[in-house]
Amino acid sequence: MYKEIFSQRLKKARNETGFTQREVTKELNIPQSTIANYETGRTEPDIETLGILAEFYQVSTDWLLGIGNKKE
Repeated sequence: MYKEIFSQRLKKARNETGFTQREVTKELNIPQSTIANYETGRTEPDIETLGILAEFYQVSTDWLLGIGNKKE
């Protein structure tokens, strides 16, 4: 459940900020294939990367993980 919600919310956060996967990779120095894998649910980030993504998209880690409904 959380895995599916995470991938959906990560993609939603990226789309709502108007970034492409390529732009995210340039800003965060994370390979595009990794971002794509996160967004499709094939892989999950480690805790450090989870924090980096949440901070970049200005959302809470709880929201990304599907634990809460509050983005911030």
